[in-house]
Amino acid sequence: MQLEGKSAVVTGSSSGIGRAAALALANAGADVVVNGNSKMEAAEEVAHEIEQLGRKSIAVKADVSNSEDVDLLITAAVETLGKVDVLFTNAGVFHMGMIEDHTPEMWLQTLNVNLTGQFLTCQRVVPEMKKLGKGKIVNNGSIFGHQGVMGCVAYGVSKMGVHGMTRCMAAELSPHKINVNAVAPGCIMTDMTDDFFVVMGNGDTDAGIKEVTKSYPIGRLGQPDDIGNAVVYLASDVSDFMTGQIMFVDGGYTVP
Repeated sequence: MQLEGKSAVVTGSSSGIGRAAALALANAGADVVVNGNSKMEAAEEVAHEIEQLGRKSIAVKADVSNSEDVDLLITAAVETLGKVDVLFTNAGVFHMGMIEDHTPEMWLQTLNVNLTGQFLTCQRVVPEMKKLGKGKIVNNGSIFGHQGVMGCVAYGVSKMGVHGMTRCMAAELSPHKINVNAVAPGCIMTDMTDDFFVVMGNGDTDAGIKEVTKSYPIGRLGQPDDIGNAVVYLASDVSDFMTGQIMFVDGGYTVP
Protein backbone atom coordinates (compact mmCIF):
# COMPACT_ATOMS: atom_id res chain seq x y z
CA MET A 1 0.00 0.00 0.00
CA GLN A 2 2.82 2.40 -0.85
CA LEU A 3 1.96 5.99 -1.77
CA GLU A 4 5.30 7.05 -3.23
CA GLY A 5 4.85 10.03 -5.53
CA LYS A 6 1.37 10.81 -4.21
CA SER A 7 0.25 14.12 -2.74
CA ALA A 8 -2.42 14.28 -0.05
CA VAL A 9 -4.49 16.88 1.78
CA VAL A 10 -5.83 16.11 5.25
CA THR A 11 -8.25 18.59 6.78
CA GLY A 12 -8.34 19.04 10.53
CA SER A 13 -4.93 17.42 10.89
CA SER A 14 -3.43 19.34 13.80
CA SER A 15 -4.40 16.61 16.28
CA GLY A 16 -6.33 13.38 16.82
CA ILE A 17 -7.45 11.31 13.85
CA GLY A 18 -6.31 13.91 11.31
CA ARG A 19 -2.80 14.03 12.71
CA ALA A 20 -2.57 10.23 12.75
CA ALA A 21 -3.84 10.01 9.17
CA ALA A 22 -1.41 12.68 7.92
CA LEU A 23 1.53 10.85 9.49
CA ALA A 24 0.32 7.46 8.25
CA LEU A 25 0.04 8.78 4.70
CA ALA A 26 3.54 10.26 4.97
CA ASN A 27 4.94 7.01 6.33
CA ALA A 28 3.43 5.28 3.30
CA GLY A 29 5.31 7.66 1.02
CA ALA A 30 2.97 10.61 0.38
CA ASP A 31 3.69 14.31 0.61
CA VAL A 32 1.02 15.86 2.81
CA VAL A 33 -0.64 19.24 3.28
CA VAL A 34 -1.65 19.66 6.92
CA ASN A 35 -4.66 21.82 7.75
CA GLY A 36 -5.54 23.61 10.96
CA ASN A 37 -7.75 26.48 11.98
CA SER A 38 -7.56 27.33 15.69
CA LYS A 39 -4.51 25.13 16.39
CA MET A 40 -1.99 26.31 13.84
CA GLU A 41 1.03 25.83 16.10
CA ALA A 42 0.10 22.16 16.42
CA ALA A 43 -0.47 21.94 12.66
CA GLU A 44 3.01 23.34 12.03
CA GLU A 45 4.43 20.68 14.35
CA VAL A 46 2.71 17.93 12.37
CA ALA A 47 4.10 19.34 9.11
CA HIS A 48 7.55 19.36 10.67
CA GLU A 49 7.17 15.71 11.73
CA ILE A 50 6.26 14.82 8.15
CA GLU A 51 9.31 16.65 6.82
CA GLN A 52 11.45 14.68 9.27
CA LEU A 53 10.20 11.56 7.47
CA GLY A 54 11.67 12.88 4.24
CA ARG A 55 8.36 14.07 2.75
CA LYS A 56 7.22 17.50 1.63
CA SER A 57 4.68 19.20 3.86
CA ILE A 58 3.16 22.58 4.65
CA ALA A 59 0.57 23.66 7.18
CA VAL A 60 -2.30 25.78 5.86
CA LYS A 61 -4.82 27.67 7.99
CA ALA A 62 -8.35 27.22 6.69
CA ASP A 63 -11.90 27.03 8.02
CA VAL A 64 -13.42 24.27 5.88
CA SER A 65 -16.92 25.68 6.29
CA ASN A 66 -15.75 28.77 4.36
CA SER A 67 -15.51 28.26 0.61
CA GLU A 68 -12.84 30.94 0.18
CA ASP A 69 -10.66 29.26 2.80
CA VAL A 70 -11.16 25.90 1.11
CA ASP A 71 -10.07 27.38 -2.21
CA LEU A 72 -6.92 28.78 -0.58
CA LEU A 73 -6.19 25.37 0.98
CA ILE A 74 -6.41 23.37 -2.25
CA THR A 75 -4.67 26.09 -4.25
CA ALA A 76 -1.77 26.03 -1.78
CA ALA A 77 -1.61 22.24 -2.05
CA VAL A 78 -1.42 22.33 -5.85
CA GLU A 79 1.13 25.14 -5.88
CA THR A 80 3.34 23.42 -3.29
CA LEU A 81 3.00 19.74 -4.17
CA GLY A 82 1.95 20.04 -7.82
CA LYS A 83 -1.25 18.00 -7.52
CA VAL A 84 -3.73 16.40 -5.14
CA ASP A 85 -4.03 12.61 -5.48
CA VAL A 86 -5.65 12.00 -2.10
CA LEU A 87 -8.08 13.96 0.06
CA PHE A 88 -9.11 12.99 3.59
CA THR A 89 -11.92 15.27 4.81
CA ASN A 90 -11.51 14.94 8.54
CA ALA A 91 -12.15 18.37 10.10
CA GLY A 92 -15.07 18.23 12.48
CA VAL A 93 -16.70 19.37 15.71
CA PHE A 94 -18.63 17.42 18.34
CA HIS A 95 -21.26 18.82 20.71
CA MET A 96 -22.89 16.75 23.45
CA GLY A 97 -26.41 17.57 24.52
CA MET A 98 -29.99 16.34 24.47
CA ILE A 99 -32.40 17.77 21.89
CA GLU A 100 -33.66 20.51 24.22
CA ASP A 101 -30.09 21.55 25.00
CA HIS A 102 -28.96 21.98 21.39
CA THR A 103 -28.79 25.67 20.57
CA PRO A 104 -29.26 26.84 16.97
CA GLU A 105 -25.58 27.83 17.01
CA MET A 106 -24.49 24.30 18.01
CA TRP A 107 -26.69 22.76 15.34
CA LEU A 108 -25.51 25.06 12.55
CA GLN A 109 -21.82 24.88 13.46
CA THR A 110 -21.93 21.08 13.51
CA LEU A 111 -23.58 20.84 10.09
CA ASN A 112 -21.46 23.64 8.61
CA VAL A 113 -18.15 22.05 9.60
CA ASN A 114 -18.90 18.32 9.54
CA LEU A 115 -21.07 18.15 6.43
CA THR A 116 -20.84 21.37 4.42
CA GLY A 117 -17.10 21.55 5.10
CA GLN A 118 -16.58 18.08 3.68
CA PHE A 119 -18.73 18.89 0.66
CA LEU A 120 -16.89 22.13 -0.10
CA THR A 121 -13.48 20.47 0.15
CA CYS A 122 -14.51 17.57 -2.09
CA GLN A 123 -16.11 19.96 -4.57
CA ARG A 124 -12.94 22.03 -4.82
CA VAL A 125 -10.61 19.05 -5.24
CA VAL A 126 -12.63 17.25 -7.93
CA PRO A 127 -11.38 19.40 -10.85
CA GLU A 128 -7.79 18.78 -9.72
CA MET A 129 -8.35 15.03 -9.68
CA LYS A 130 -10.09 15.10 -13.05
CA LYS A 131 -6.94 16.67 -14.50
CA LEU A 132 -4.99 13.67 -13.20
CA GLY A 133 -7.54 11.20 -14.54
CA LYS A 134 -8.00 9.60 -11.10
CA GLY A 135 -8.06 10.29 -7.39
CA LYS A 136 -8.98 9.02 -3.95
CA ILE A 137 -11.38 10.86 -1.65
CA VAL A 138 -11.89 9.56 1.88
CA ASN A 139 -14.54 11.20 4.05
CA ASN A 140 -14.70 10.88 7.81
CA GLY A 141 -18.03 9.42 8.85
CA SER A 142 -18.95 7.79 12.15
CA ILE A 143 -20.77 4.91 13.77
CA PHE A 144 -23.18 7.66 14.85
CA GLY A 145 -23.94 8.15 11.18
CA HIS A 146 -25.16 4.55 11.08
CA GLN A 147 -27.41 4.42 14.13
CA GLY A 148 -29.09 6.91 16.41
CA VAL A 149 -27.35 7.71 19.68
CA MET A 150 -28.76 9.76 22.54
CA GLY A 151 -27.12 13.06 23.34
CA CYS A 152 -25.59 14.05 20.02
CA VAL A 153 -28.36 14.63 17.50
CA ALA A 154 -26.53 17.30 15.47
CA TYR A 155 -23.37 15.21 15.21
CA GLY A 156 -25.33 12.10 14.23
CA VAL A 157 -27.27 13.95 11.55
CA SER A 158 -24.08 15.48 10.14
CA LYS A 159 -22.42 12.07 9.85
CA MET A 160 -25.50 10.45 8.33
CA GLY A 161 -25.23 13.21 5.74
CA VAL A 162 -21.57 12.39 5.16
CA HIS A 163 -22.42 8.74 4.51
CA GLY A 164 -25.11 9.68 2.00
CA MET A 165 -22.90 12.28 0.35
CA THR A 166 -20.12 9.72 -0.02
CA ARG A 167 -22.37 7.33 -1.91
CA CYS A 168 -23.78 10.05 -4.16
CA MET A 169 -20.33 11.39 -5.00
CA ALA A 170 -19.05 7.88 -5.72
CA ALA A 171 -21.81 7.32 -8.26
CA GLU A 172 -21.08 10.62 -9.99
CA LEU A 173 -17.29 10.44 -9.97
CA SER A 174 -16.71 6.77 -10.77
CA PRO A 175 -16.55 7.43 -14.55
CA HIS A 176 -13.63 9.76 -13.82
CA LYS A 177 -11.79 7.06 -11.85
CA ILE A 178 -12.19 9.03 -8.65
CA ASN A 179 -12.95 6.68 -5.78
CA VAL A 180 -15.02 8.11 -2.92
CA ASN A 181 -15.27 6.15 0.31
CA ALA A 182 -15.68 6.93 3.99
CA VAL A 183 -14.24 5.62 7.22
CA ALA A 184 -16.73 5.31 10.06
CA PRO A 185 -14.76 5.32 13.31
CA GLY A 186 -16.01 3.92 16.55
CA CYS A 187 -15.16 5.74 19.75
CA ILE A 188 -11.57 6.95 19.35
CA MET A 189 -9.41 8.22 22.21
CA THR A 190 -8.92 11.88 21.27
CA ASP A 191 -9.46 15.28 22.86
CA MET A 192 -12.77 15.49 21.01
CA THR A 193 -14.23 12.53 22.91
CA ASP A 194 -13.31 13.79 26.39
CA ASP A 195 -16.70 15.42 26.99
CA PHE A 196 -18.43 12.23 25.85
CA PHE A 197 -16.59 10.19 28.47
CA VAL A 198 -17.42 12.73 31.17
CA VAL A 199 -21.12 12.51 30.35
CA MET A 200 -21.11 8.70 30.11
CA GLY A 201 -19.33 8.48 33.46
CA ASN A 202 -21.61 10.99 35.21
CA GLY A 203 -18.72 13.36 35.64
CA ASP A 204 -15.98 10.72 35.99
CA THR A 205 -13.86 10.37 32.82
CA ASP A 206 -12.33 7.01 33.78
CA ALA A 207 -15.74 5.59 34.66
CA GLY A 208 -17.04 6.85 31.31
CA ILE A 209 -14.24 5.12 29.42
CA LYS A 210 -14.97 1.85 31.23
CA GLU A 211 -18.68 2.15 30.52
CA VAL A 212 -18.23 2.92 26.82
CA THR A 213 -15.70 0.11 26.38
CA LYS A 214 -18.36 -2.42 27.41
CA SER A 215 -20.05 -1.81 24.03
CA TYR A 216 -16.94 -2.84 22.06
CA PRO A 217 -16.59 -6.62 21.48
CA ILE A 218 -12.88 -6.22 20.79
CA GLY A 219 -12.44 -5.11 24.40
CA ARG A 220 -10.90 -1.68 23.87
CA LEU A 221 -11.60 1.72 22.38
CA GLY A 222 -9.93 2.93 19.22
CA GLN A 223 -6.71 4.87 18.83
CA PRO A 224 -6.12 7.52 16.13
CA ASP A 225 -3.66 5.21 14.36
CA ASP A 226 -6.45 2.66 13.85
CA ILE A 227 -8.20 5.17 11.61
CA GLY A 228 -5.01 6.47 10.03
CA ASN A 229 -4.16 2.97 8.81
CA ALA A 230 -7.63 2.58 7.29
CA VAL A 231 -7.24 5.90 5.47
CA VAL A 232 -3.96 4.69 3.95
CA TYR A 233 -5.73 1.59 2.65
CA LEU A 234 -8.52 3.63 1.03
CA ALA A 235 -5.96 6.06 -0.40
CA SER A 236 -3.84 3.33 -1.97
CA ASP A 237 -4.13 1.42 -5.24
CA VAL A 238 -5.12 -1.80 -3.47
CA SER A 239 -8.58 -0.31 -2.85
CA ASP A 240 -9.18 0.62 -6.50
CA PHE A 241 -12.28 -1.60 -6.75
CA MET A 242 -13.91 0.06 -3.72
CA THR A 243 -16.09 3.12 -4.08
CA GLY A 244 -19.22 4.37 -2.34
CA GLN A 245 -18.43 2.25 0.71
CA ILE A 246 -18.57 3.10 4.40
CA MET A 247 -15.72 1.29 6.14
CA PHE A 248 -16.57 0.75 9.79
CA VAL A 249 -13.44 0.78 11.95
CA ASP A 250 -15.19 0.30 15.25
CA GLY A 251 -13.89 -2.68 17.22
CA GLY A 252 -17.10 -4.57 16.48
CA TYR A 253 -19.45 -1.93 17.89
CA THR A 254 -21.91 -2.24 15.00
CA VAL A 255 -21.82 -6.08 14.95
CA PRO A 256 -24.46 -6.90 17.64
